[in-house]
Amino acid sequence: MENAKNSIENPTSAEDYLDRGNKFYNQGDYQAAISDYDEAIRMNPEYAKAYYNRGFVKNALGDLKAAISDYDEAIRINPEYAKAYNNRGAAKSELRKYFEAISDYDQAIRLDPEYATAYYNRGNGKVRLGHSEAAISDYDEAIRIDPEDAEVYYNRGNAKSKLGKYFEAISDYDEAIRIDPEYAVAYNNRGFAKSKLGHPEDAISDYDEAIRINPEYATAYNNRGNAKRELGHLEAAISDYNETIRLDPDNTTSRTNRESAQKELRERQKET
Repeated sequence: MENAKNSIENPTSAEDYLDRGNKFYNQGDYQAAISDYDEAIRMNPEYAKAYYNRGFVKNALGDLKAAISDYDEAIRINPEYAKAYNNRGAAKSELRKYFEAISDYDQAIRLDPEYATAYYNRGNGKVRLGHSEAAISDYDEAIRIDPEDAEVYYNRGNAKSKLGKYFEAISDYDEAIRIDPEYAVAYNNRGFAKSKLGHPEDAISDYDEAIRINPEYATAYNNRGNAKRELGHLEAAISDYNETIRLDPDNTTSRTNRESAQKELRERQKET
């Protein structure tokens, strides 16, 4: 163990620099990590893992083009590097190059047919291209491989919701919440699906939970306002729209909703 410690404190090989770079990354010192990966690559210009790790850190820093360049090098050196294809796809997706990203996910899955994250990422890319049915097939595979990933259930629920399959979407949000009971966005989206099925009271319960978990969740306030308005609780709806606008002053949808609710309330008051 002493030798391992010394190799990190006083690196003498590309592998030592890689190990120390990993340590810096885990400590949150990204620039120091990149410097060590630079040195590892200087010592061994064909060190695929060093390029991959440097790309990973650059990606975390938001330098997507530089990250892609490093993943390119990792793949050039090792064309069977499934993780490099997956991460390059993720970086391309952030640049909205969805077709290129999907091509990389295809390669990752070809190399590792049980790569749950690559299926999940490919599903996300297909959703962004408007191919929800195809995305669901990828989410199905990701869940088959890893049935306890709340985020995959959540995104599959979103894809089903886009297709109007609200009962199925609710089932997926149920699973996401079972796995992660503090998943605010899953409560919000389940509430939206319940609203679409004509169950505003049940929807409000979900919006309540979303807001309990995240009191700054503007969309949940707006959605709860819509459900309350549907039940005729106009003053309570207006209160939720006010909270949305406080949290998100540029939310034109909530401003329009509030104006409509206020107009409806004035008309009701005239009648009485």
